[in-house]
Amino acid sequence: MADKKESIVQFSERLKSIVPSGSGRDFAKKAGIGYSTVHNYLQAVSSPTLDNLVLLAKAGNVSVEWLATGKEFVVTDLAPAHEMKNGRVFKIPFYKNSEFLLLDAEAFSSLHVNAEHLTALRVDTDVMEPTFTTGSVLIIDQSQKHLKDSKVIVMSKGGSYLYKRIQIVSDGYSLCSDNIKYNEIIITEDSLSTFEILGEALIVLNRV
Repeated sequence: MADKKESIVQFSERLKSIVPSGSGRDFAKKAGIGYSTVHNYLQAVSSPTLDNLVLLAKAGNVSVEWLATGKEFVVTDLAPAHEMKNGRVFKIPFYKNSEFLLLDAEAFSSLHVNAEHLTALRVDTDVMEPTFTTGSVLIIDQSQKHLKDSKVIVMSKGGSYLYKRIQIVSDGYSLCSDNIKYNEIIITEDSLSTFEILGEALIVLNRV
């Protein structure tokens, strides 16, 4: 529970940084959320639902990812291998596919630390808009399979891929989509075993 409380406090600090002092009511109105609810977020009394997280991020003109975790996804354009000038190519295998994602090794040097655990996957749904969308390519760390609050995890079930932001709740986990038109999925620790967890999404690549 200490981790959860710390997460709420950290979220509160990020929210305070985008809400001008004394303008809580105006910000709440802009976000379309009740002031008492926003006040509780600012005072680290509670954390937002994903729906409210998206509304807060939009009102504050920040990304959902940053507001939720304090970090930004690395979002970049995919550079075709033939355009790489230094000749150094970093190969990441696509998940359950014979193809490889070819990246500029210099531009993505940080990935070498965990290279053997990385895989790539093309996104085929809009469930995580605006964080990433159909046609994006994710680089996934398969060594990170533990469900952590606010992180984006890629899962598989019944031959379909699920891209979900995790929220830890009293009875298990809430699997949420950044696109608010999709409903959350609540699963227990026991039912988690029916999903295959691919890993944590690290980087979003846009195709060009």
